[in-house]
Amino acid sequence: MNRLARRLSRFRALSGPDRRTLLAAAAWMPIFWLGLRVFGLPRFQARLQRGKTTANAAMALPDIQALGELVNIAARYTLGPRTCLTRSLLLGWLLRRRGVESQLRIGVRLNQGRLDAHAWVECEGVPVNDRPDVGAQFASFGDIVPLDAFQAP
Repeated sequence: MNRLARRLSRFRALSGPDRRTLLAAAAWMPIFWLGLRVFGLPRFQARLQRGKTTANAAMALPDIQALGELVNIAARYTLGPRTCLTRSLLLGWLLRRRGVESQLRIGVRLNQGRLDAHAWVECEGVPVNDRPDVGAQFASFGDIVPLDAFQAP
């Protein structure tokens, strides 16, 4: 079985709602990347906060992590640039629309003399779109990145 056939087989094995979520995430990914480039992080985050939400929907942590994995899969197969920040903003927005509170984390680390930055999403202190130890690998900027954190004085 060639690679394309395996991918299609895995896609067909997903539930209907998961297939729709995966396709929606793939469609939104380039739009989020463009929005981040056009508006910058603070303004784009503010725009995302204005969207409607489902009042306090209950999602179990495994379901939240599954949504994070679907967004990660969509990022792998989406054409064009896709960054951890774009993926994390998209996941946070999808969670918010489902009434789930989440926190965008941005962290840094020194890696062989080079400064690396990384973004991920946490729900109740648990990373939902990355490795469980990502918080130990990167020093986070804090609980929530304020909207004005990157604005010039």
